[in-house]
Amino acid sequence: MTRIDGGLLAPHAALDGDALRITWTSETGERVGHACIAVAVTQRHGARTTRASWTRSSDAGGARTSCDACDVTVRWQPVRGGYLLLATLSNVGTKTVELEEFELELSELSSFWSADAHVSGTHIAYCGAHSRSSSSRSYVVPLDTDASLDSWWVGAVSGALGPGIVCGGAAPVRFVTCVRVRRDSLCACSPLEGWTLKVGEIVTLDPVWIGATGDAPHVALERFADVLGTAQHARQGASPSGWGSWGHWLERIDVGLMREMVHAIDGSDALRSVIDVVQIDDGWSELLESRRVSASWRPNGRFPSGLAPLAAEIAQTGRRCGLWLLPFTLNAGSPIVETHPEWLVQDADGVPMRVGGSDAYCLDPTHPGGAAWITALLERIRDWGVDYVKLDFLRALLAPDPADPHDNFRVTRRYHAATTRLEAYRIGLSVIRRALGNDTTIVACSAPAGAGVGIVDCHRVGPDIERQWTGKLAGVLDAARAVATNWFWHGRTWVNDPDYLLACESEPLTRFWASIVALSGGSVILSADLSTLAPWAETMLAFVMPPIGRSARPLDLFSSGPDPRRWALPFERGAERWTMLGLFNWGERPTTERVSTCELGFAHAVHVWDAWRLRHTIALHTLAVPLEPESAALLRLTPVTAMPTVVGTDVHWAQGWHEFVLIRFEEDSGKLILEVAGDCPRDGRAWVWVPPDWSLVHETSSTLDGLVSIPLAPGRTTVAIFRRVLL
Repeated sequence: MTRIDGGLLAPHAALDGDALRITWTSETGERVGHACIAVAVTQRHGARTTRASWTRSSDAGGARTSCDACDVTVRWQPVRGGYLLLATLSNVGTKTVELEEFELELSELSSFWSADAHVSGTHIAYCGAHSRSSSSRSYVVPLDTDASLDSWWVGAVSGALGPGIVCGGAAPVRFVTCVRVRRDSLCACSPLEGWTLKVGEIVTLDPVWIGATGDAPHVALERFADVLGTAQHARQGASPSGWGSWGHWLERIDVGLMREMVHAIDGSDALRSVIDVVQIDDGWSELLESRRVSASWRPNGRFPSGLAPLAAEIAQTGRRCGLWLLPFTLNAGSPIVETHPEWLVQDADGVPMRVGGSDAYCLDPTHPGGAAWITALLERIRDWGVDYVKLDFLRALLAPDPADPHDNFRVTRRYHAATTRLEAYRIGLSVIRRALGNDTTIVACSAPAGAGVGIVDCHRVGPDIERQWTGKLAGVLDAARAVATNWFWHGRTWVNDPDYLLACESEPLTRFWASIVALSGGSVILSADLSTLAPWAETMLAFVMPPIGRSARPLDLFSSGPDPRRWALPFERGAERWTMLGLFNWGERPTTERVSTCELGFAHAVHVWDAWRLRHTIALHTLAVPLEPESAALLRLTPVTAMPTVVGTDVHWAQGWHEFVLIRFEEDSGKLILEVAGDCPRDGRAWVWVPPDWSLVHETSSTLDGLVSIPLAPGRTTVAIFRRVLL
């Protein structure tokens, strides 16, 4: 079990001779490790890279070196327990240069661990929903001597139990940041895309944040996301809770089906109060002869009256209407491709270029005509009554297609009013935000990590989910790995979207995926045929709705590889303290997971409440939990005290977070006061453990395994009275 103490190591940057090093020390002043900083500049013609000696600059907290015709100055400043590194390039030559790439490398990381240490690294990817390429999947993988990973926006490398080092782009405005992760180094690479630097000119690159922790790098990754979210003014919204069509129905939808599902939601006691959004996914719009979506964005014949009447019906139920579309992708055959080629992203010769590895083109939102077209489209959609928009395939405007070896950052893209892909991407998202307004929820799907912070509300962090463990494109395995690896973004840069909550092909697998979605803290969007959903599935899926808005840590992510078995999330409600522990079996055989409660912060005995099975035990120091293949357990751990204690409920997986406004026990009067929230998801029961020297005065409740069972109802306060018993 990985212990996460929560502290960052103190950094100190200084010149050591002609080398620039950052040294990290523990709280006691003990040196833990260091990184040597080198930079390289690649010019578009000649591909020259240089590692040169560093000299102190005229400013404190900075150093300077030369790479061919460019002087490079790197300044550093302490930010959030790490260092923010800011690099500037100056053309000190006699000719204009075109810049290809800038690299800032942290090497000599072997100083942090022994030669035989088990070292792992992160691969953070944009969601390639329809790609099998490994570059579109997020995971943590062991690193051997020669292994290398290219990670979007942030990378981490760690021994199994730490230390951990994190490096990432901290304020994306102009250039993309990719981090190359190796066993011995982290290299932040910024493609400069032929940026022209005239004689005497200076360009300031987007900053990079680095941090280290004595344990596995969970805290450093979370702190990085804090820095990025603060710099980009991340939007702080609640995690959506809803129903959507794609996960179950794919494109096979029509207005009758959608109405049937809206009525089924209202008819479900389990789901009625927890669904806020009804999302109409792909399948609503006109198609071309190629069967691809037309950029007309008019409803097809299965929605003969358009979408406005349906959106109004959804609004009458008190819910929001959501809609899927491709904002930047224009498939070949769409009229706009023929009538306005100047609105499309151009290649180096000024010809509209195909992007995404298919016959699609890409709208240039920096062109006034393109911006006006997408603005008019989105305003029309907003006028239909849509206030939740899922934007798919956003990477077309920015990211190379992992399936297309000819699409990379060395391939020139021309925009009307932007120099780099990232500039165009953020301009495009800003056009969308202005058109939809601040009150509309924007979900970024198949989108590059980091690039949309401050503009989008939610961000898909994994592939399209399927009902199987491994599907044709992805499945529960890939999706769960992505949620685990990307936990740190949630609530700091955006709301994580793990993709649809589904009834999977078996009850244990459904429990596995529902537990992953719950612990993500992010969006919970159910997709199911509510008219045929089995009662056990409806109960299980409703149990993880609505979301709680907080993500659990996958504690053993860097020691168990891509399949962390132990996730933890602490809670406080007044004087109440408890921890939700998720245990996962990723294998094909039954297993027993053994957990030290001391490593979770419990020094004494704990109540263990199995939230899925409504079972109670008391454990001292060690848990032994049997798990079916490809299944999970959700456990509420509560310290054992000498007083009557709420140990669990049957209402919601977070076991008190949504149920209660207040839990208070008055020892003098023997009153246990349970004040239930008015928006408690549903009626249910709470179970209370009674110590041997207390008993219930009024036997108004049933018991289960020696526990007192107390009914709960939204907005109702229940008082149970106990008295001491002389033993």
